[in-house]
Amino acid sequence: MKNFKLSIILLLLLLCYSVSYSQSFTTGITSGINFSDIHGQDVGGKWCSKPGPSEGLSLGYSFNKSIGIQTGIGFSTVSYEHKNQYYQYVPINYYLSSMYPYPIIDPIYYQGGSYMDFSFVRIPLLVAVTVPSAVQFNMRAGLLFSFAKGHGSNPNYYYYNSYYSDYKDFTKNDFGFLFSSGVSYPLSDRIDLSLNLNYITGRKKFMEYSAMRHGSSEITIGVNYNFIKKNKLNSNPEPQSDSSAHRVTVTYSAGLNYSWSTFESGSDKYSPLSGPSLGFSVNIPLGHEVYFLTGVTFERKGYALKDSSESFYRYQERGGQEYLVDTKIITDYAVIPFLISLPLGKSPGVFFNTGPWLGLKLNSRTVGLAYNEINSGSVYRYTKNVVYDDIEKVINNYDIGWLFSGGVSFLVFNNYKVDLSAQFSAGFRDLFEKKVLSDIDPASIEQKMRLRTMSLHLGITLPSGKR
Repeated sequence: MKNFKLSIILLLLLLCYSVSYSQSFTTGITSGINFSDIHGQDVGGKWCSKPGPSEGLSLGYSFNKSIGIQTGIGFSTVSYEHKNQYYQYVPINYYLSSMYPYPIIDPIYYQGGSYMDFSFVRIPLLVAVTVPSAVQFNMRAGLLFSFAKGHGSNPNYYYYNSYYSDYKDFTKNDFGFLFSSGVSYPLSDRIDLSLNLNYITGRKKFMEYSAMRHGSSEITIGVNYNFIKKNKLNSNPEPQSDSSAHRVTVTYSAGLNYSWSTFESGSDKYSPLSGPSLGFSVNIPLGHEVYFLTGVTFERKGYALKDSSESFYRYQERGGQEYLVDTKIITDYAVIPFLISLPLGKSPGVFFNTGPWLGLKLNSRTVGLAYNEINSGSVYRYTKNVVYDDIEKVINNYDIGWLFSGGVSFLVFNNYKVDLSAQFSAGFRDLFEKKVLSDIDPASIEQKMRLRTMSLHLGITLPSGKR
């Protein structure tokens, strides 16, 4: 009871503090498209990303000009399509028995597919952060509660026969996380036009005999209405000194990653992998042109495997059935940096960044081809497998590391700053989950694999907004 009273007092103090700023309610309507991204899928075949509609109504409350909360209601249809892709080619398939007097030289294809459609009503509970700039930057994150109101499916025998009886009995309620970033542009004192990118990941398994979880990414366009005019919000601004808070900026960046593994055993079997890098950083000045940088970057990392192996994602040779493997092991991360940016001379100009980072795994999979050859004397068989396997179970949920970056900045159009930079990032944690891997290959759990990444980035920093 005492803790409850204390919480109420702290809440009242927070509300009283926020009254000193100009508070406002905002409502909006959004519409866009989602792309399915199922998680925890079983091995075999390929889950394709399918588009679907997403609409929503939002209601937000701002405690001040930077912090607020948001809720609302959303409607979306998420579609998953699974393709069993197993091709078998028999160039010379001959039998010594007189029952088969002729060789079979035609390819044999085994294909099948299935789909699932889910219609959701979703209610988010989000914390919203706003950074004023010429184009206002918005970031939201929090919980998302989903309620499935409709479901359609076409289960295929090859993939769902083992638990077909439970396929229709899916979990109708889900909760997960929503991460969103976007920009908004004022059309008037009350109306904003917004563009947002959302990433949604569910946390509950939606079928009893499968580890599959819901997931999707969205791009939406919206119109927001502010109940208090912005010129009224700024009509009586609180007295402030020329503090560094006025000069917080946002840098949007895009680039290319070039990552590789540090695996010692069979290291010649591995090769680097390239992937995209896209994100933003919030630049907080500390004085004397020194900045603290944080934000979120979505990065694709991994490596390629090409050799004879029993495993499609890790070089493995234990005397069992081997495949000629040509695959890519891909892991997507949401990387949160904590960097110090130092000028090397007059700013804008040459700069140097360094600091730790935290990488949260979004998904992980193995894609490519694997070939198998069988020659038993009477039958010669050559098989091609299309690999698109989820390996989230064997990849660690997060990584930590250190980053070094250097580059040059210059101004364009007077107020916009462009950064060209190169960075090196080293991960400290083993890529694989030791406990899970020990059940699959106990002999290899002591063989550590860590990722290293070189990146090239182009960034643009928007000028600070007026407060």
